[in-house]
Amino acid sequence: MLLILIILLPLLGFAYLGLFGKSLKEPQPGILASALTGISFLLVLWGVLSGGASWQIKDWLPGIPFSLLLDHLSGYMGLVVTGIGFLIHVYAIGYMHGDEGFSRFFAYLNFFIAMMMTLVLAGSYPVMFIGWEGVGLASFLLIGFWYTVKKNADSARKAFITNRIGDLGFLLGMALLYGSFGTLSIPELRSAINGSYVLPMGLSLAGLLLFVGAVGKSAQVPLMVWLPDAMAGPTPVSALIHAATMVTAGVYLIARSSFLYVNLQDVSYIIALVGITTAAYGALSALGQWDIKKIVAYSTISQLGYMFLAVGVGAYWIAIFHVMTHAFYKALLFLASGSVIHSLDGEQDIRKMGGLKKYLPRTNLHGLAGALSLAGFPLLAGFWSKDAIITATLNYPFGGTGFYVAGLTVALLTAIYAMRWYALVFLGEYKGEGRPHESPAVMTVPNDVLALGAVFAGLLALPKPLWNLVEPYLAPALAHVEVHEMSLALEWGLITLSAVVALVGLYLGYAAFTRWALPKWYQTFQTWSEKAFYVDLVYNTLIVNPLKELAVLLDWLDKIFDSGYLLLASSSKWLAEQLSWVQAGYVRVYGALMALGLVVLLVWGVLR
Repeated sequence: MLLILIILLPLLGFAYLGLFGKSLKEPQPGILASALTGISFLLVLWGVLSGGASWQIKDWLPGIPFSLLLDHLSGYMGLVVTGIGFLIHVYAIGYMHGDEGFSRFFAYLNFFIAMMMTLVLAGSYPVMFIGWEGVGLASFLLIGFWYTVKKNADSARKAFITNRIGDLGFLLGMALLYGSFGTLSIPELRSAINGSYVLPMGLSLAGLLLFVGAVGKSAQVPLMVWLPDAMAGPTPVSALIHAATMVTAGVYLIARSSFLYVNLQDVSYIIALVGITTAAYGALSALGQWDIKKIVAYSTISQLGYMFLAVGVGAYWIAIFHVMTHAFYKALLFLASGSVIHSLDGEQDIRKMGGLKKYLPRTNLHGLAGALSLAGFPLLAGFWSKDAIITATLNYPFGGTGFYVAGLTVALLTAIYAMRWYALVFLGEYKGEGRPHESPAVMTVPNDVLALGAVFAGLLALPKPLWNLVEPYLAPALAHVEVHEMSLALEWGLITLSAVVALVGLYLGYAAFTRWALPKWYQTFQTWSEKAFYVDLVYNTLIVNPLKELAVLLDWLDKIFDSGYLLLASSSKWLAEQLSWVQAGYVRVYGALMALGLVVLLVWGVLR
């Protein structure tokens, strides 16, 4: 019952709040939803400490059980999802205060957690796909929560449709795997592939198609366009979707399928290449944004790129380690942004901010901790996991020097835009109107916990000769990879280089946006970056608008054919009415007509 309850409790919260939430007074729906998510966290923790658990309905589909599995990987991920999710639920009680859809919002949040835990605990790909589609539906509902504003509804549709493209790849990948092995149970597939001397044909295509699903869900190039528009939802939604849950599902899928990808060097190289390309695109786009949340959103795209770079080179445990550290500092950045927006009555343009350090001292510390951890400031959580990814490109089997140089360059850009975000929001003089105010304790206390994670979570996995608790814990659930061991001097030399790059980037970001006059070329770059290099415009021009025109043409043709069919039907009806007189019902009339017909045939035959 443990695994069922982990999913069932938030699902019951969704059902109860959806049916009876309006009868509850604020903040009761928020307290109920938060409590159920918190209990799920405790159940996951209990399962982890108990050594794991499994449950299944054996004959669910032919060759496919409905199975749930709590092992080292799903337990680790489940703690991140429910733990960060619980903090975001509590924060939302204050952020959504006074909203007409208060109970509906928490019903959607609980539904999201239930579906995400279905995805994480899945013991087979079809069960994972149920959770996969469930979080897609939940994100659609949450992104478009304020659906009366057309822009919000459009953003929700964009996210939903873009993800469906990736989901088609997931479905086709499952079909190929089932055709090759006759099962979609993850443990059975792992045993079959590990025990095969010759891998079946089409396995690379199956791995590539599963990766297409991950590209859609985790907003990788070229399906990254939905994630920035997802900022249309309330800020807790941004934190929940973009920190520890839905967008990391693609990384989790690849890590869970590491037994497959460790045998597919060509596909792994593509994954790493897409990852570093996405990391660079997200970082360059974040540099030019003026919306406080969109900066963090493009940062999420970039950090997800780092995670795919890690799984692409074979460093599966490092990718999952970065999932955890990123969950802390990215949720913190979003929720700190939410506190700023809350204090400024909805203002999101950082050009109208500045100087908030004086008005929001506690939120300032949260923002600083999140920004420094994102930037890779030495000894903070983000530093250890990001440095591990960059170093892994040199000593893991599918890596290379090119990936290392590109990863280090993106790290420099990351430090610059992280400091730009912090400096333009909290430093200098306040440029807005009114008097900002600090958020209530229900919003700041969860951020205190997240800030501790953003600072100290990296201590769970330190380089040699220090301790590393994450790698040996995750090892039983991940594919074994032969790693080229570096000398301690080289490894710590690379760590020092990463620290120097982060510090240089932070200084450049601080000086460029508080002291220096920016050069003219930067203004051009700013325009391109603000528009995210016009990818949306290109997509609209080459794909969306032509499809709309095609839809208009098909609609016009449909109307023409419909009119033609109606005319044909009307003509047939008229002809039937004209001929109906011959059906008089008298035998003598039928006999006369037969004789007349015979005469006509004889005359025609003679004249011919």
